[in-house]
Amino acid sequence: MLFPVLLLLAFCLMAKNMEIEKLFHQIPAEISGWKQKPGFKVFGPDTLFDYIDGGAELYLSYGFKNLLSFGYFRTGQPDITVDIFDMGTSAHAFGVFSHSRETLDQSIGQGSEYSDGLLIFWKGKYYVSLLAYPETQEVKMTILKLGARISDWIKEKGKLPAILQQLPAEGLIRKSIRYFFHYIWLNSHYFISNDNILHINENTEAVLAKYEKNHTKYLLLLVDYPDQEKAFDACTDFVKHYLSEAANGIRKISDDSWAGCRIAINKLWVVLNADNEKEVIDIFTNLSVE
Repeated sequence: MLFPVLLLLAFCLMAKNMEIEKLFHQIPAEISGWKQKPGFKVFGPDTLFDYIDGGAELYLSYGFKNLLSFGYFRTGQPDITVDIFDMGTSAHAFGVFSHSRETLDQSIGQGSEYSDGLLIFWKGKYYVSLLAYPETQEVKMTILKLGARISDWIKEKGKLPAILQQLPAEGLIRKSIRYFFHYIWLNSHYFISNDNILHINENTEAVLAKYEKNHTKYLLLLVDYPDQEKAFDACTDFVKHYLSEAANGIRKISDDSWAGCRIAINKLWVVLNADNEKEVIDIFTNLSVE
């Protein structure tokens, strides 16, 4: 039975490669004087480290499927490198995009950001990066034009992760939303622990966002677990290791800010960086998890 299974896996991999290669052949061979370099490269989960040594973990943690990479050149101008990541689902593509974005811009794809010769955007199940260095005015205009063309050729739009709809709208700073499945990415935005005390893994969804209302600022973390027992275990570990066994699940921590956690069925809400205990209690009360 092993051979048929391997054959099926090989066929599925070939089909995915053909899908992303088909996208390559729809992209213009020349744009604004930049000509496409001969050929392209396709990387899968087993070879991504060969292309992005030290940065592959981010994409792999979001369910990366494969990457199409190619480039453009023009005499007297910097080369343009185009990387199109097939992340498998629109939620995963949005997650990678959300990891580093600092602005709200939907001029390209379903969300985009441009800075200093780098354009990133997501659309459907794809996360796309276009990069040229050093930046020139001509290269900026070409990257934006090429990015829009690539977005147009990605026909299918994706849905935002449903968990985002559970974030309270009042005071939400939308550009701060981070969506992830690995505790390392939580630590990159707000350090909790070197250990995975919140039990965040591929079977959970997590979203972190900044809030500002009534002259107060704080962070709100929501983690969705497969069942209530796993949510309870995570809350227990968080209280034990981060809140020093606080009886009510709320405590002032080492930086003099306040943090707390509450369970709502299979979901865990965590407030971070609050000014005082009352603020944490009020936030939980408004969430109806007090």
